[in-house]
Amino acid sequence: MDFTAEQYEQRDAARLAGMLAGPPLTWVFVGDSITRGVGHTRGRRNFVEHFAERLCGELGRDRDAIINSAVDGATVADVLDEFHWRIGRFAPDVVLAMYGTNDALVEREGGSRAFRYDLGQLVGRSRDLGATVILQTPPPVDAGDQRDPETVAVYAAEVRSVARELGVPLVDHAEVWREATTREPVMAEWLDDTVHPNARGQHALALALFERLGVLDPDSAVCSLRLEGAVASAP
Repeated sequence: MDFTAEQYEQRDAARLAGMLAGPPLTWVFVGDSITRGVGHTRGRRNFVEHFAERLCGELGRDRDAIINSAVDGATVADVLDEFHWRIGRFAPDVVLAMYGTNDALVEREGGSRAFRYDLGQLVGRSRDLGATVILQTPPPVDAGDQRDPETVAVYAAEVRSVARELGVPLVDHAEVWREATTREPVMAEWLDDTVHPNARGQHALALALFERLGVLDPDSAVCSLRLEGAVASAP
């Protein structure tokens, strides 16, 4: 059966509402080094690990499988080339995808339009597996990175557009970070370099995901965690 975007949106909203009260699920995260989340957290947790702690440690979903299948430097075209290895073999119930940061760097014919098409292919192939897809915009990069911040913002806008047109739930990290800059120096305090979130930035990604899934609780140990940047590098 072919669904319209509105029907997909209604179906997936209903699925998400009941997911965390239902049977065990397999969650597969795909993306680049931001999702992979190693190195730049300086030994602290990345947002996928915070997600696992919230679900398994605090919400009692200890039979859920939470898989981080992200690859440093990856683009959405890369995950399509390795779709079975990165996603299909896990038979996911939920696929959470964050791309755009490296796509904005790699020159390819079609630019952001090609990215948009490939992201739609990722959504379609994941849905063919029976998975609910959650798209995530990449957080912004700081000035001085080899990626132009305005170009990364264009790719984040393409993610929003695909989510809207295909009826996909969206976690808009880019907007969360933009809004947070009205309160604190986000780019200086949430990044380890010009592009990779540090421990605080990774926790901010986790909080945005929790809010979208309806499991944000300021009284929980994971949600109320206070971090003061990244741990300093060993001499």
